[in-house]
Amino acid sequence: MRARPVRTALLAVAALGLLPLTATPATAETQPETGGRQHIAVHEGTGPSGPLLAAAYLRCFPTGGSHPTPEASCLKLALANGDYARVPQIHRACPRIYQPVTVVAHGTWHGKTTAYQHTYANQCIANAESGDIFNLTPWSD
Repeated sequence: MRARPVRTALLAVAALGLLPLTATPATAETQPETGGRQHIAVHEGTGPSGPLLAAAYLRCFPTGGSHPTPEASCLKLALANGDYARVPQIHRACPRIYQPVTVVAHGTWHGKTTAYQHTYANQCIANAESGDIFNLTPWSD
């Protein structure tokens, strides 16, 4: 009857937590989204059907994506609770040239779907009024 010492040893190892008694799933549970994911596109003209001038993907908390300034942009969006209309503006002089651009942004912010579209008189104004969130390559004011 050698089975008893082996079974006793296995139970002792399991009790110490070194041997799991039940199978665990191979994949971890999906963590809830803590920040936001935004796709931002700048179109020439007064609507989103105009030629695409620039686009970027912005991921917040954790910060990343293809946006040129993700940390600063995520901080500004966080201060506005994900609402582009509430982002603090940058006060700068912009030319008074009418060369409209339409910005379209959509994604999620803390699990809620977001959508924003606005036409600005020119790219400089779009950049300033968005706190430079819409300042995507190739522009630099």
